[in-house]
Amino acid sequence: MIILLIFAFLSGIITVLSPCILPVLPILLAVSIGEGKYRPLGIICGVIVSFTFFTLSLTVIVHATGISPNVLRYCAIGLLILFGLTLIFPRLEQLFSQLTGGIANLGTQIESQSARLGGGFWSGFMVGSALGLIWAPCAGPILATIVTLVATSSITLGTVLLTLAYSAGTALPMFLIMYGSNKIISSTMSLGAYTQLIRTLFGIIMIAGALAILFHADVALQQFTLNYFPSLSIENNPTVRNEIEKFKQQATGIPLLSAAPHVGGAAPDFVGIQEWINTKPLSPATLRGTVFLVDFWTYSCINCVRTLPYLKKWYTDYHDKGFTIVGIHTPEFEFEKDPANVKSAVKRFGIEYPVALDNEYKTWQNYHNSYWPAHYLADQTGIIKEIHFGEGNYTETENEIRKLLGLEPITQGKQEVVRARQTPETYLGASRGRSYSNTIKPNQISDYSYSGALGQDQVGLTGQWYVAPEFIQSNSDSARLSINFTANRVYLVMASAQSKPVTLFLDDNPLPAEFAGKDVTDTNTLIVKESRMYDLIDLKKNNGNHLLTLQVPKDVQLYAFTFGSGVQ
Repeated sequence: MIILLIFAFLSGIITVLSPCILPVLPILLAVSIGEGKYRPLGIICGVIVSFTFFTLSLTVIVHATGISPNVLRYCAIGLLILFGLTLIFPRLEQLFSQLTGGIANLGTQIESQSARLGGGFWSGFMVGSALGLIWAPCAGPILATIVTLVATSSITLGTVLLTLAYSAGTALPMFLIMYGSNKIISSTMSLGAYTQLIRTLFGIIMIAGALAILFHADVALQQFTLNYFPSLSIENNPTVRNEIEKFKQQATGIPLLSAAPHVGGAAPDFVGIQEWINTKPLSPATLRGTVFLVDFWTYSCINCVRTLPYLKKWYTDYHDKGFTIVGIHTPEFEFEKDPANVKSAVKRFGIEYPVALDNEYKTWQNYHNSYWPAHYLADQTGIIKEIHFGEGNYTETENEIRKLLGLEPITQGKQEVVRARQTPETYLGASRGRSYSNTIKPNQISDYSYSGALGQDQVGLTGQWYVAPEFIQSNSDSARLSINFTANRVYLVMASAQSKPVTLFLDDNPLPAEFAGKDVTDTNTLIVKESRMYDLIDLKKNNGNHLLTLQVPKDVQLYAFTFGSGVQ
């Protein structure tokens, strides 16, 4: 839990340092020039309290009162516009100060020490509360987990603490932005004569920013900016993902399952759908005979929005050849549950393929999904052939679509950064293992074998293994694991209570010394003696497709492979 709290805080900081801050940046700059030295502190406190409160309770409030989340959102935007007007018209600011001064006096009556927070704190708190309600940050796995648990009524002390840590992380750089800009303006004497002009300009910018959020222009701005400044993330690593899985199990009380979709398995059904857009109700059964891609998305997620041009192009190019897309719209925020909002977004983005409203997270849970966006590509019989989380991998996915349709592959377009293809992070435990050619038997010792060559990115087991939710454990000294990978570097998280030798083979031959990773000796062996990530292979930037086989002695645990590739 401590690890998740630390990463939640750091993820909040990184979220604000990404283009996701753009919709509220003009507002932060505008409110930073307000009167009162405690105003920035009030804004930050308002953001933390509001973001935490509404993230955890907005669903309950909406269900209990029947108030549309759009009403609350519009009220928050209206408050920001009002504050912008106070910067333009001094008389309005006096009235606003009188209003918030009354709140401050009320606070003083409750606690006499709060009198020190008079100078702009309460007006700042009101503005921060509005920001906390309307700001929609880019969701990584940690925030996605929080939102999912809250949406499914699994609110615990842990979810509260994680939300507080995340919101505190977002608030820190916000405070620095406001404090820095306020210092610059107040310390530059030459700007003194233009104080009201500056205030008026920032008031106009603040109103424009609020209107941009109201009419969804903020998403277009983020999308444009992210073409030049990529998203940052520190959550996509085995340690955090394993902690997330354990946290989800503790929060829900439901044991981790092994039924998550995997390459070679059947695509799960679409369940609990509230409404369909652009189509009548669909299911994997009704899509038999068609190659289909299941896309988990939500319309305010900028990472999802950035994938839409590719999805729309694929639908246009291959729909008449037997391909379709099913967009599973699973909301990150309460206002995204409104069917009218989703229909407006579908029209605004020009989406013509089927979209399903998964407001209760039923299909999300049926797929054991944890990411926006997430893609599951299935063939004409409903068998999953590719799974990809996040952005990217566009050429590889399109070529897999073409392969399933019987078309020739295409070369990577010039519009993309040309990078060597790379096998995605590969989990081995039953809860997340989706790349096995074997049929995995969770929570028991079994004999495994497979026949034929492994497919691209597939994992095959031979010998005796115990498959736990988070790892697999060898049950004999002759047990082997093979993976058909494409990468330049290969890493594997392993653990052992005692020092044990693991032997490596590349393409059925002992691993050559020149390709050995840092943890491998010159005899193609590494010693597992602690729980950590081990450096297995370094192909010296000769990125390629190879078969890696590990002979794993008894009681050694394997968790997840990660890979690295150089630019070609």
